[in-house]
Amino acid sequence: MNRTHILAAALCAMALTGAHAQQPVLSPQPQQATWGEMAFAHDTPIYMEGAGHADPDAVALLRGRLDGRLTPMPQGAVRLVIGEAGDKAVKAYRKHIPAQAEGYYLSIGPGLVVIAGRDGAGTYYGVRTFLQAWEQQRVMQCAIEDWPSVACRGVIEGFYGNPWSHQDRLRQFDFYGQNKLNTYVYGPKDDPYHRAHWRAPYPQEGAGRLAELVREAHRHKVQFVWAVHPGGDIQWNLQDSMAVCRKLEWMYGLGVRSFAIFFDDIWGEGSKADKQAGLLNYVTDNFVRKHRDVMPLIMCPTQYNKAWSGGDYLSTLGTRMYPEVRVMWTGNSVVDMIERDDMEWINRQLGRKAFVWLNYPVNDYCQSRMLMGKTYGNGLDIAPLVSGFCSNPMEYAEASKVSLYSIADYTWNMPRYDAVRSWHQALGTLMPTVQEPFRWFCENNIDLGRTGHGLRREGESPRFPQDGKASWADYEQFFRQQAAEAALLLADSVNSPEMLAEIGPWAESMRLQGLRGLAVTRLAQAQEAGDSVLFIGLYRAQQAIEQARKAIVSRNWEGSVVKAKPVVGGTVIAPWIDRTLASSVKAYKRQHTYGREFFPRQAIEDGQYTIMAGGRYLTDAQAATDRTGDHPVLQATRDSINPQRQQWNVELDITTGRYKISNAQDGRYVNENGSFWASKTLNPYDPEWHTFVLTRQADGSCTIQCGGRAGKGFWQVEGDRLRNAAQGTPFRLEPVR
Repeated sequence: MNRTHILAAALCAMALTGAHAQQPVLSPQPQQATWGEMAFAHDTPIYMEGAGHADPDAVALLRGRLDGRLTPMPQGAVRLVIGEAGDKAVKAYRKHIPAQAEGYYLSIGPGLVVIAGRDGAGTYYGVRTFLQAWEQQRVMQCAIEDWPSVACRGVIEGFYGNPWSHQDRLRQFDFYGQNKLNTYVYGPKDDPYHRAHWRAPYPQEGAGRLAELVREAHRHKVQFVWAVHPGGDIQWNLQDSMAVCRKLEWMYGLGVRSFAIFFDDIWGEGSKADKQAGLLNYVTDNFVRKHRDVMPLIMCPTQYNKAWSGGDYLSTLGTRMYPEVRVMWTGNSVVDMIERDDMEWINRQLGRKAFVWLNYPVNDYCQSRMLMGKTYGNGLDIAPLVSGFCSNPMEYAEASKVSLYSIADYTWNMPRYDAVRSWHQALGTLMPTVQEPFRWFCENNIDLGRTGHGLRREGESPRFPQDGKASWADYEQFFRQQAAEAALLLADSVNSPEMLAEIGPWAESMRLQGLRGLAVTRLAQAQEAGDSVLFIGLYRAQQAIEQARKAIVSRNWEGSVVKAKPVVGGTVIAPWIDRTLASSVKAYKRQHTYGREFFPRQAIEDGQYTIMAGGRYLTDAQAATDRTGDHPVLQATRDSINPQRQQWNVELDITTGRYKISNAQDGRYVNENGSFWASKTLNPYDPEWHTFVLTRQADGSCTIQCGGRAGKGFWQVEGDRLRNAAQGTPFRLEPVR
């Protein structure tokens, strides 16, 4: 008899009661589950057996969550039996325990609950599932046999930008435990002891924080993988090979039992495949195999996607590196969803199952966008082809949970993953008392916009009225509700304050967009009615709203690595508002002269642009620094790793009628000398000094000229930088879509 038949037989009596079984909402979706009727009331006391031998983390979790329900007396109580395969307490149920690692059997009946794990992690996950069932409106009878599709499932903190805080990471581990994610790879790009100073040990304070993170991760059955990134300056000699082992030994002393070595985003000597393979083998021999409790190494190669692969690099890793070393892979390109053909190709190159590094929902290359939509596009049949699957998230740890919830669902039970169902469950789980406002928010923060990586996400702003099929009343209703839903979200005081702190700038931007959209909709109607006074009043009102929206900056604190200017509804709503405003103003100008002084003269529309001169790209080469004398430079090559360094916010300042130009990566504006600020204290943004006149030339290029108190000098290219000069260099501004 197979497992499905066993489960069906076990609950046959429940099904024959004639009442309809109610299936609770669980995530991740269990592999096999059969549901019956109500088992017992929430206030029924529970008597626990087997706790003395069961996984201590699982038992502690149960005790903490069932506080007040547990009783030392079995009379009148539900008997809860807990343990791992081989424990006497669960011996009678061993035939139901899945053979797979981390698998578990859970049975809930009127007088008996059984939680039996294949191992400690399995028992812990069985407890997590029981608690989900117990916390539903009714505790339902069930029999569940469950195990993961993918052995290593989790998250890699590998993005550029502001790293997660210590508290962010602690909250993440609890979330991973809840959702059965078992891997966290620590690789923040700005941690000097991960990358720039990889040979040195952490100072005492930093070491203490890391040790706490490791303990907390392990408490939630999360393998804390510490990554070292030596490729930037490694010397291929015994001394540096020993230095890597020595660093890993230090980390071992902090409790780390899983390690990675990264060679991503480097060039030159450090990118040689044979040398990398030799180092991984040396570390395996001289560190990993000397510790019985250390997992096989993970490595991130220099050629970590198909588009960047070439020569014999990958095959060299595959043939020269020990087969137990797991190799990370992002897919056909840097940012890509993973399908079966992708995995079959790379596995042939490496001679092993690749370890997926999914660059989603990471937004370090489109930092103005929050990626809050469905997680879809990965194959449902790739589980047998991967050695692990980790998601690279946004720097916004709480907001990333929308996608990570689905990543957990997907990697646990891949064949049954439903992106739409999982997304809706995530929204209700994360923000339960403001589900509708949160859904509105997420619906309007889905697409990445046009980037150098090419990934787009469908379905943004699905409730927005369709052009050609909607009346002005339809648009008014939409924008009124958009503003109202954003206001409700911003006023929430029940759900996660950390989530609201992260999404707050985007929620406020959404509220103002709704108000502006409402003003523009009414403005368009005033234009059609020929009411010039109302038109100009509404035009000035939307102008003020847009100025307030443009002033919003996320993470605008001292020392912030990235300061993003939020974009909401950037694929559908914002273009509609801009198109409607532009066409209404154009039509108004043909008919009226009243109020024309309020219209700015624009050489180009507000947006993000690449700025080029002589075929070279203006680049924030020292992005995320704030130092005296720092300035943008002209580079001949396109930056494919961090394209926002070559993207510039060009925005009309309505107080001056001139343009502010700032870098999309870190928000630093360019001053009248062609440099960045000396410091925000000495050289704060002042529109009277730091705005420019853009003048279109006959060939489509622009000259960029200082204005206001900064004089009339032009941007001129001298060598690889900008100078203030009497004559200007022609620049080409190409919009970033």
